[in-house]
Amino acid sequence: MNSKTIWGHRKVMSHDLKSFWEKEIEKQSMEHQTENARRDRSALSKLRKEWKQWMESRLDMVQCLQEEHKKQLYYREPGSKANAAA
Repeated sequence: MNSKTIWGHRKVMSHDLKSFWEKEIEKQSMEHQTENARRDRSALSKLRKEWKQWMESRLDMVQCLQEEHKKQLYYREPGSKANAAA
């Protein structure tokens, strides 16, 4: 074997290896894009968004009710039954 054959063989092997990894990367990229597209079409994200909106509105309502309740307890008008009993 002469040196040209050895180096030529290594060049072919490195080219094959490079093309193998380029194909693998391309395949993984396509799978990743397909998965993202599937996830975007999924109803789960829409359900999560609706659930989050419902929970936020519920939290706002509860906080408003608590504030109104505190106002009723601590800010009674003079002459109310609670002040007359005290």
